[in-house]
Amino acid sequence: MISRIQPAIVTGALLLGLTTAVSLAQPAAAVAPTLQGAGACAKIDMVYRPLSAFPDTARGRGDFGTQWIHIQNAVRCLVNAERTSRNLPPLKQYIGLRRAPALSAATSKHVEAAVSLRWWGKVEPGKNCYPITGNPGMCDPHTNPQTGSTPLSRAQAEGYGRGCASFSVAENTYVGWGHGYVTPRAAVTWWMNSAPHRANILNPAFTELYTEAALGSADPAAGSVTPAVTYVQMFGRCG
Repeated sequence: MISRIQPAIVTGALLLGLTTAVSLAQPAAAVAPTLQGAGACAKIDMVYRPLSAFPDTARGRGDFGTQWIHIQNAVRCLVNAERTSRNLPPLKQYIGLRRAPALSAATSKHVEAAVSLRWWGKVEPGKNCYPITGNPGMCDPHTNPQTGSTPLSRAQAEGYGRGCASFSVAENTYVGWGHGYVTPRAAVTWWMNSAPHRANILNPAFTELYTEAALGSADPAAGSVTPAVTYVQMFGRCG
């Protein structure tokens, strides 16, 4: 069964100076090299499964609920392996600290909205989305068509940047469907094979990374194909 991977844009926003940068990423033609952390990171081939796939027990429900933690950790491990192999500092995920809830909440809310509204993919009659600048045939996965929110506005709405002399955020998105296209390995491989997404991953200025995965496709082109998983990751720097 063929699966399609939605190309996405990368949006970076810098509060200091109130500037924004947007670039379009097209699918890379060449096959990406083996990920640096492929042999060292756990659960990189994990497939997000529905609740029905688990026993109807406390343990089963717990295992279903913790899938996103394993996927999040796998993505961060793969990303940091790419960074450290290039002598870049690893990205952190803060838990219970001042900045922790902001980017994590912004990432989680965006992936949930994406799966619920399903506006990613091609611009089609009756479909509510903002076309990508420079590619009017494709919907912008980073701008919520219902609220108009962007990576910067979502981060600020959750309080990111408060108390910072300056801060910056960036967002990568990915959606895949069909076995082999929904795993952390598939998402990071695609990002690393796309120049703008790779630039976010390897940006030495960023210090934080939050990744959220949701069961289901943000692109209606997936139809009823399963499994389908949508990823959103946000990078941050608070100076």
